[in-house]
Amino acid sequence: MAHVSSHTSVQPDEWLCTKEVARLTKLSPSLYEKARLPGRWNGLPWYKIGGRVLYRKSEVLAWMDSFRIEGGVRHV
Repeated sequence: MAHVSSHTSVQPDEWLCTKEVARLTKLSPSLYEKARLPGRWNGLPWYKIGGRVLYRKSEVLAWMDSFRIEGGVRHV
């Protein structure tokens, strides 16, 4: 039976507001505000918690990675 250390901890995902996502991606905050309008979708999940719009940093990074182009081919 394997021993699991009791000191192992799982780091919670970091939450980002729209301005922080815009800063991280170097895109305009209004792009994200418009993408949240009904009928629009940019593929980036967002959450409304306590009246605040938040994004998970890991999901933002994965979304950004989905636009990676290597050798002229987009890797989705």
